Amino acid sequence: MIMSFNLKRLEKYIFVVLFGALIFVFTDFHYAYLYFNDLYVANTMIDGVYSIPNVLFAIGAILAQPVRMPKDEFEEEMLPENYRKTRYLNVLLLVFLVLYIIKSYSLEILFASTCIILIHQFFTAIIQDAIRREFLLKKEVQMNEQLENEIKERTEELICANKALVEISNKDALTGLYNRRYLIDYLDSLILNKPNNSFALLYMDLDRFKSINDTYGHPIGDKMLNILSKRFIDNCQPNCTIFRVGGDEFVLLIEKQVNQSYIYKIVHKILDLMQQPIFIEPYVFRTGVSIGIALFPQDAEDRDLLMKYADIAMYEAKVNCRDSHYMFFHSSISQKIQRQHEIELLLKNVDYTNEFLLYYQPQYRSSDHSLVGVEALLRWKHPEQGMIPPLEFIPIAEEIGVIQQIGKWVIGEAFSQIKKWNEAYHLNLKIGINVSPIQMEDIHFLTWFQEKLANDQINPNWIDLEITEGTTMNATVSTEELFDKFSNLGVTISIDDFGTGYSSLSYIKKFHINTLKIAKELIDNIAEDHNTLLIVRAIVMMAKGMQLKTIAEGVEEIKQIEILSKIGCDEIQGYYFGKPLPAEELEKEHIIKNINNEIL
Repeated sequence: MIMSFNLKRLEKYIFVVLFGALIFVFTDFHYAYLYFNDLYVANTMIDGVYSIPNVLFAIGAILAQPVRMPKDEFEEEMLPENYRKTRYLNVLLLVFLVLYIIKSYSLEILFASTCIILIHQFFTAIIQDAIRREFLLKKEVQMNEQLENEIKERTEELICANKALVEISNKDALTGLYNRRYLIDYLDSLILNKPNNSFALLYMDLDRFKSINDTYGHPIGDKMLNILSKRFIDNCQPNCTIFRVGGDEFVLLIEKQVNQSYIYKIVHKILDLMQQPIFIEPYVFRTGVSIGIALFPQDAEDRDLLMKYADIAMYEAKVNCRDSHYMFFHSSISQKIQRQHEIELLLKNVDYTNEFLLYYQPQYRSSDHSLVGVEALLRWKHPEQGMIPPLEFIPIAEEIGVIQQIGKWVIGEAFSQIKKWNEAYHLNLKIGINVSPIQMEDIHFLTWFQEKLANDQINPNWIDLEITEGTTMNATVSTEELFDKFSNLGVTISIDDFGTGYSSLSYIKKFHINTLKIAKELIDNIAEDHNTLLIVRAIVMMAKGMQLKTIAEGVEEIKQIEILSKIGCDEIQGYYFGKPLPAEELEKEHIIKNINNEIL
């Protein structure tokens, strides 16, 4: 077994145990020899030697230690040469003990030697413990420094990563501009220092961008946004910051220099940039922009209110400033918004029976000036506010979703009135009823309308539905089918304000349309402007070629009537023949007089 060990790799305590085992074996053989030859004498040297293996076994057990991992190279290098070498003194003590046992050493000398060795061991242990503590302290300091360096490096990495994440969270992924989140934080920081800060917020919205997205696809729209964003960045002044806050909405902050002349300069620079063509193979685009401007702290000292005011001014610019394309926020806009909220609340609590009423404007045939129909016009007489114009409340009604209910009330009243007149006077008058685009988009509108015709026993030939050009231009396949179904019912359809919108021949051919109502804006200048006359004449000729009827709106002068009769316009509607009137007055002034041939 001993020969099978790798002696170089054996622990020292194993050598001690083996040595004790060898002594025991040789001593036992010698004892057996003496015993069998009657040579053994008690209390001789062999008895003392017998105790040596037991001592060696005990020492081996003491020296046995748990298996340790190899020491750190740093520890091996730092510890002194004589560190942990005191075990040789322990061996020397064993030698003295053995000599004493074999009677070669006196008890006094053994005791003195033992005391010297123990004292030496005591002080050596203290010194070595101090050396080890110093070593461990140095090693701990070194490890702490290493750990601090690693923590510092890791912290710097985390700081850089956090900065990158913050940068990403504050940037728009498509354009690389700052986003709405960063705008809000930036505005808050500026407003906190309001004693020393004043700035202008320009809210910008691209014109007709949705149609480009819908027509050419979102990838083309994204490329356009990227090109425009790069233009903004390349031409941005040092005291300006550009943000993308929505699909096609941008915000420009102008700091420090906030006088109006400088703002005008920036605005016109933006408008010039928008005039430049945008090349996206194989297309070339041009788009406009509407800009609303709010000033801090003049207009508002609150971030949300400032952004709201700039947004309101932008929409006002889009609707009412198509030439300049920009508008500064002012108190009248705020009053307008307040008025809109007031109208909204009134609409939600309106009494249809006692507040809404219909006025009727007559329509005459141009050839013989005979009454052929009327247009029903909604009026709102509020008990406290008085008459509220339709242009003021109809858009709000469409926005808040009550236009369907109002439209149904109008249709019901118009049905009742035209039936009453036609049956009472044996006439075949037609009544024009304006229908909102939102009503046309309602999938239940046709069913309701058809049931209403049947329940009220209304002749469909008496009904003419008037819609705007925008409704037809934005129509889908379902709307085309809707027009077909109205036509199958026998109801006619007119295009209101024709000539001021798209005036596209494509939708006239596409839908079942019976009448074109020529817009008042064209009729106003027909006697003075030769080009306008040519446009009106072309509309009439086109309509006749397509077997459509024409009605001229807003006719107020005899010259206009003469021209319209000459070019072949079928019917006339306007103040010349009569203003919109309540049902009783129109019946008295037009229906009865027309029957009696009193209208010239």
